[in-house]
Amino acid sequence: MKQEEATLRFAVQQSIHWMIVGLMIPVITLIFQSKGLNLREIGFVMAVWIGSTTLLEIPLGSLADTYGRRGTYLVSLLLNTLGCFVLYLANEVTFVLLAAALLGASRAVYSGTLDAWFYDAFHQAQGKQTYHSALAKINVAVTIGLAVGSLIGGWLPDIASNSPNVFSSIYDINLLGACIANITLIVITLMLIDDRRHQRNTQPKQVRKNAFQLCTQALKVCWKHDVLSRLMQATVVFGMVLSSVENYWQPYLADILHGTSSGVIAFGAVSALYFIMSAVSSLISVPLLRVFSGLHKTLMFTTRALAGVCFIFLAYTGHLLSFTLCYLLFFFLLTVGNNSESVLLHENTEEKMRSTMLSISSFMVTCGGVLASLAFGVIAERFGISASWIISGALLVLSSVVFIFVSEKRDFKTT
Repeated sequence: MKQEEATLRFAVQQSIHWMIVGLMIPVITLIFQSKGLNLREIGFVMAVWIGSTTLLEIPLGSLADTYGRRGTYLVSLLLNTLGCFVLYLANEVTFVLLAAALLGASRAVYSGTLDAWFYDAFHQAQGKQTYHSALAKINVAVTIGLAVGSLIGGWLPDIASNSPNVFSSIYDINLLGACIANITLIVITLMLIDDRRHQRNTQPKQVRKNAFQLCTQALKVCWKHDVLSRLMQATVVFGMVLSSVENYWQPYLADILHGTSSGVIAFGAVSALYFIMSAVSSLISVPLLRVFSGLHKTLMFTTRALAGVCFIFLAYTGHLLSFTLCYLLFFFLLTVGNNSESVLLHENTEEKMRSTMLSISSFMVTCGGVLASLAFGVIAERFGISASWIISGALLVLSSVVFIFVSEKRDFKTT
């Protein structure tokens, strides 16, 4: 297999995967409300969803390295399908909580599976591309998938509203659509992803033992490794900042728009521009790496520090135009170094624990999000959203310093 083919296979698979995720993005809160849940209950359900992912992230991540990456990923699709179907049938909060737990577990099982597969498959394939440039293309495919899925997810309820006797809620069509799409993706994944090299012929008891040992070993390596330990420190802060802006940008913008002629369409426009900016940052990261002489750590330090400064400026915006420009620039700077971070993480991780290490990284992002929700929620309530953003921006600037101490060789092969 050539590197171009491996990249195309993974790009197609990931675009479909994230398109399915996008089906739920515009209506997930509305689905919960259609099941009779109030805002307090919805908050509890989301806590169960995120909590199940957090608790299972690392233990289940080692199963992909032990049992097989494609097989583990397919299990996550089955769990996601089951979670969507339970949510479709749910008529009380208990079953909604069960669905949330299944969906959270699905996310934990998925984490680090096919990303690890692609890194290994790419480097075993023939070609002269770099993983960094290939990853940029993959992230564009992911963004397109999310955008298309979100558009379809917002359009499906309109179709259901024209057939009022078919669905008890117009949002049920999104859940059924996700179930059908997941099953279709299972077939597509079997066709596109060849993981025979990582299939294991071990007994269940041995699998559990190996998974536990691998999990423990990966945690020790992560704690002691010069590069990985610093990446994880920065990842926690990244999760905190990401949660801070995602939780509060809508109410902040609502205050800006209060009393103006701008309507809800402004939120949709900003969200759409965010998807575009995410794709642009991934593409620009390739030529930008050349500007920094092939040093990933210098790229990450510079862009993350500037993102922190931009976030502080965002806290002082008071008009729609200034908010939008600052918001998009912040996200561009925050995410343009993600590909470089992924490269360093993969390069410093042994193949046998690659999925486990990716799960640990995802766990750190989630932990940062939980910490931000607890701490910045109190700060925002007492002192305002701007105060929480100023603190977040300062933390992002300070955390970017750890990249300076990362050991790295210059990568002049940046195309």
